[in-house]
Amino acid sequence: MTPKLKRTVIAWLLLAPLIVVTIFPFAVMFLTAVKPRTEVLTPAWWPSEFRWSNFADMWVATGFGQALLNSLYVSALATIGAILISVPAAYAMSRFRFAGYGAFRQFLLISQMISPIVLVLGLFRLMAAWGLVESTTALGFIYMAFNVAFTVWMLQSYFDT
Repeated sequence: MTPKLKRTVIAWLLLAPLIVVTIFPFAVMFLTAVKPRTEVLTPAWWPSEFRWSNFADMWVATGFGQALLNSLYVSALATIGAILISVPAAYAMSRFRFAGYGAFRQFLLISQMISPIVLVLGLFRLMAAWGLVESTTALGFIYMAFNVAFTVWMLQSYFDT
């Protein structure tokens, strides 16, 4: 056995348990998802029949389609908004030195250290006053605001190179 083959075999022997531990929960989740309802809580590992209709039933019964669209909308709004705001700010910080440059960078860094949960009560009261409590657009703007500081910080590093 060559040294390279020996190293490969040893690496696979060491990685195999890790792969099994990583994949096992996904396999259990998948097998449970395709089982008939009567078999979900039984100790049998393998389903008596594969019910692919469970996925369609879940999609309709839980309103998953609308929830997915809401998530995509909020994510797109937050991402696009954060980039549109952050690119000019990061470019200006990268190319120009202005009064308060260091303080602004410190502000960006410190704002990332604040836990968002601290702001929840104030944000809820603000959104309630504006009538936006159950608005996906308001949620997108909140996510965008939380991500602007990080995006400016990362894009400034990119523009500096």
